[in-house]
Amino acid sequence: MIVYLEPLYGDVQGNLDRAKAETEKALGFRGTITRVKAKGNQIQVVFKVNPQWDLPLGEKMTYLADWLPVRVRHFKVTCRLLEKA
Repeated sequence: MIVYLEPLYGDVQGNLDRAKAETEKALGFRGTITRVKAKGNQIQVVFKVNPQWDLPLGEKMTYLADWLPVRVRHFKVTCRLLEKA
């Protein structure tokens, strides 16, 4: 899954570590971050959803779409995408 975050304060480069830490904390056991990088005025966070999380994939995506914007407080979640394998 790919999530794009927009920092509420400061610049993108200065917020990469904070974006990773906040997203990691919000995900918990639900996923693992594979990449964090700057893309223009946004931060792209790519993560894999935990296959051992006991829910169907659609419910996992719905849960994360609702959960991440609430838990990642210093960023505005601008886009959520399901990455196809």
